[in-house]
Amino acid sequence: MIKVLAIMGSPRRLKNNDRLLDELLKGLSGPHTIIEKYHADHLNIQSCKACDGCTRKKGCVLKDDMINLYAKFDEADIVIMTSPLYFNSVSAQLKSVIDRCQALWSSKYVLKDSMIDQTKKRLGYFLCTAGVPQNDSLFSAATPVMDLFFKSINADYLGNLFFCNVDEHPVYEDSEALTQAFRTGENLLHIALSHRTAK
Repeated sequence: MIKVLAIMGSPRRLKNNDRLLDELLKGLSGPHTIIEKYHADHLNIQSCKACDGCTRKKGCVLKDDMINLYAKFDEADIVIMTSPLYFNSVSAQLKSVIDRCQALWSSKYVLKDSMIDQTKKRLGYFLCTAGVPQNDSLFSAATPVMDLFFKSINADYLGNLFFCNVDEHPVYEDSEALTQAFRTGENLLHIALSHRTAK
């Protein structure tokens, strides 16, 4: 089975990011997948305290819902992250999740005793919406954040699904956008199954 982990970074339910993510997950659904979706806003995740505890002992000194997410990242074959664009980056809720992955980073690169299976092949994908119209640099501050996150969990960052100008044209009312998200999910499943077959 292919395990899919989705983290919804928007605090708004049933709006742009939530609906797009649900359509993407429908495209991934099938007899070969187990899908888990979490709303970052509903998790008890403290912000990173920069205490350097994870550079001295494997794991994070903060005991909250990230403990479960560390295990879920390790088990996942596909990780989907989604967020609205806030001040040119991801939401505070999603950023807290990402920042707490410092413990994974430290275990790999400082302690040389990884919390996450480094031999496991994972796929990463980012879905993001922006309220303003498209411009050449609109998502350019968010993607480096996601690149480092996917590196921390040993996932190949396959790509992005971006939608802009959603304040004027909500994607949850746009059948073409929802279809695009669904087809993106289908494509991710095809890639994951191809990787599984190639092993």
